Amino acid sequence: MLKNLLMPEIKELIENKKWYDIKEVLSEWPSPDIADLIESLDDENKIIIFRLLPKDIAAEVLIELGPDTEKKLIEKLTNRQIKEIINELSTDDRTGLFEELPDNVVERLLELLSPEEKNESLSILSYPENSVGRLITTEYLSLKPEWYVEEAIDHIRRVGNDVETIDIAYVVDNKKNLLGLLSIKDILLAKPKTQIKDIMEKEIVFINVMEDQEKAANLMKRYDLSVLPVVDNNNKLIGIVTIDDIVDVIEEEQTEDFTKISSIHANIKELEQITDLLSAPFRKLYKSRIFWLFALLIMDIFTGGIIISFEETIAKYIILTAFLPVLVDTAGNAGSQAATLVIRAMALGTVTAKDWIKLLLKEAIVATLLGISMALGISIMGFIRGGTKIATVVVISMFVNVFVGSLIGVILPFIFAKLKKDPATASTPLITTFADIFGTAIFLAIAKTILG
Repeated sequence: MLKNLLMPEIKELIENKKWYDIKEVLSEWPSPDIADLIESLDDENKIIIFRLLPKDIAAEVLIELGPDTEKKLIEKLTNRQIKEIINELSTDDRTGLFEELPDNVVERLLELLSPEEKNESLSILSYPENSVGRLITTEYLSLKPEWYVEEAIDHIRRVGNDVETIDIAYVVDNKKNLLGLLSIKDILLAKPKTQIKDIMEKEIVFINVMEDQEKAANLMKRYDLSVLPVVDNNNKLIGIVTIDDIVDVIEEEQTEDFTKISSIHANIKELEQITDLLSAPFRKLYKSRIFWLFALLIMDIFTGGIIISFEETIAKYIILTAFLPVLVDTAGNAGSQAATLVIRAMALGTVTAKDWIKLLLKEAIVATLLGISMALGISIMGFIRGGTKIATVVVISMFVNVFVGSLIGVILPFIFAKLKKDPATASTPLITTFADIFGTAIFLAIAKTILG
């Protein structure tokens, strides 16, 4: 609310070039609000306002901006200015920034880092996209098992400002093998001469660096964690993942699932841009939607071919065309419902690929009940509009279509999972298109069989 009230005044100060006043006001603003202000300005004022920010605030604001704005600012800043800013970023934030920028810009930024920081950034960027390795920060608090509590407290005081969080400390040996953990509360309440190994917790929830980010999110949710340790294949602690990064992952995964369910095609880097509809380029919005629309168009041609092959039956019983949209739409809706439930269950981990037979059998029972209910629902209209024979065709077709549509909705996500594709690719438009093809064929085949 305060940001919205002050935004017009800030823009007035910009027009009057009162840079000192602007700097004073913005020093009190949260970084996300400053980023919103910069995004709303023209390119020239974007750069001016960003340059007014102290380097620590500028670093926080930079990672809140959209990729296009980040690129424009970096291109206009001197190497010295960029170096000061990226040195203020934590490891995970720096990686996030590099992932959003073009390769040529990233190469420039890497050259501005110290050899140690450059190697660290390259090491993190070498992990697969969407892996936990891309989220880690190496700035964590570690203690030795043989230390006494008073030694640990002295160590925390020395390094506390340089780590991501001091809420949790990890106990490691000289080879960085993860031995245990303890909270800052455990340390403060323990007696000074107590050894760390005597109060550390040995049962640890951790994750391998190569695992998918979504698994890290599920672990942190399941065990109510704010920090998750990340190890390599030899159980050596190489970093931590914090809850702020996991919140971003959850939002990103949900956005990705929604776009796939709606048959919108976009890679991870483009998701933020295409969902910011007001500033998204026309080209990217077009590109994200045309692929699946065209693919579904090709599939829909089969529906037309099926109708043509039954043209004699349709010509003789024109009333059939009145029921065709209802039947295929209901089948598509039933399939979409089933697919949505399966996709969400798979995302939450309550259903896995090996459960497909159990779920298919269960859905067969539910689909039977749904089919009977919908068949009874349309039977009255069938009798009124077409008489007994037409009603018989419509009732049987409705039952079969709902049954088949529901099973398609259940089985498609498992097929995509088996093919190592995101189950969310079993989208509503895709299922609806399948329902159109199968529903039309089923309805007209039943009509020809019964009516002759």
